[in-house]
Amino acid sequence: MRTSLATFALLLGLSLSAQQKSISPLPVLPAEARSAKAGATYAVVIGISDYQDLQIPDLRFADKDAQAFANFLYSPAGGSLDGDHLQVLTNTQATAGRIAEALDALIEKAQKDDQVIIYFSGHGDVERKTVSQPGFLLAWDAPSRVYMGGGTYSLAFLQEVVTTLSTQNLAKVTVITDACHAGKLAGSQIGGSQLTAASLAKQFSNEVKILSCQPGELSLEGEQWGGGRGIFSYHLVEGLFGLADRNGDGTVSVGEIDRYLEDKVTAEAAPQTQVPMLLGNKSERLATVNAAILADLKKSKARGLPVFAVTEGRGLEEEVLAKLDSGIIKKYWAFKKAVAEKRFLEPANNCAEAFYTSISGEPGLAPLHGYLKRNFAAALQDDSQQALNRLLKNDLIEATKSAQTKYNEYKNFPAYLTRAAQLLGESHYFYPELMARKNIFEGYLFSTQTGITTTKARAKKPSIIIEKLCAGNRNTPWLIFFWVRHFAARW
Repeated sequence: MRTSLATFALLLGLSLSAQQKSISPLPVLPAEARSAKAGATYAVVIGISDYQDLQIPDLRFADKDAQAFANFLYSPAGGSLDGDHLQVLTNTQATAGRIAEALDALIEKAQKDDQVIIYFSGHGDVERKTVSQPGFLLAWDAPSRVYMGGGTYSLAFLQEVVTTLSTQNLAKVTVITDACHAGKLAGSQIGGSQLTAASLAKQFSNEVKILSCQPGELSLEGEQWGGGRGIFSYHLVEGLFGLADRNGDGTVSVGEIDRYLEDKVTAEAAPQTQVPMLLGNKSERLATVNAAILADLKKSKARGLPVFAVTEGRGLEEEVLAKLDSGIIKKYWAFKKAVAEKRFLEPANNCAEAFYTSISGEPGLAPLHGYLKRNFAAALQDDSQQALNRLLKNDLIEATKSAQTKYNEYKNFPAYLTRAAQLLGESHYFYPELMARKNIFEGYLFSTQTGITTTKARAKKPSIIIEKLCAGNRNTPWLIFFWVRHFAARW
């Protein structure tokens, strides 16, 4: 048994380092690393998380998303843009006046066959009091209502700029927007952010438009994507850096990024629904792949464990609960409290599972059902994720814990992971990971149980545990290697 385990460990040894670091956002490139070479690409990148008006709900990562996209444009893959070709406006810099000035400058600079990129991440809403319900992108200095009073950028004006660039300047225009976040805005009662998405989706010329979601959907952001990003922006940037290059020709086209975003965003947003929307010529080139950058990105991703974490529905939660009776609201907050206090499956009548079962079929909570299911599943697996991270890092405190202490801490993990997997369903991308982790902790708990002291009984442990780990053909190889690496030496 020692020999076979050692051989197995050797065969999987190359995957060892791949399990020890989490994925980090790409850093801002230093000025000296950015090419000063002038090009035929001009871009304005806008990201607003912190709004001036306290009644406009802040976002968590819109500014980070914008900076990450700017980093792509600074890089060789994005054209090595310099300060003359790229203007980045985040938070307090992104006033309505500065946004208008930056977009107006594009009309003056861009010429025939130049590429123009406009990127916006922040809030979008409509003016609900008027018949036409015009849409707006909310700048940093936007008011919480009466958007026509200033502090906003009208979608009508944006389309005028885009059409002018495309039909008059004959430039190739790409508009990227992530403006469908949850938030209690002036137009929330009529689906303001979703109506904004519908307006943005209208195409008046041959521009390329990339939207974070379909009309009627909301865009997610959370810690699991790059340590804190929007799901759309995170996968968009990685796709443009080369992960979307399906045919390996060294370029990323509109069609390729469309397929990549649909595969990645749709799967990882589940059970919420978020399907990015792309309009335009699918053969249009968006990026040139830099082999060195792509290799570094793949290496970085290989070092990280898959992560599944909580996402937020701030603003949407307030809007939905305001329409419900007090009894349902009470159960809803009881569920959230039980999750926060980690009373997941017991006591029977006062745990998250009981409250979830009670409210999950409530029609009035339908807009939040995806959040409830996803966040319950995320909470159920969170402690096991942290424990696994510590074990993989050979954490000294973890290593010196007694077998009984480990058993007491980990004994509920298999049940929690099983329930998390059930909530997400077998078709969810994270289901095999959850089941594999359940198996690893079942094996771990088996190894810590007392009472098996004879040589014969101990000799059976590895084969029994490996059998548990290999149960089902969807388990990931790194988890089997994890067991071999950490525990084979005991026998």
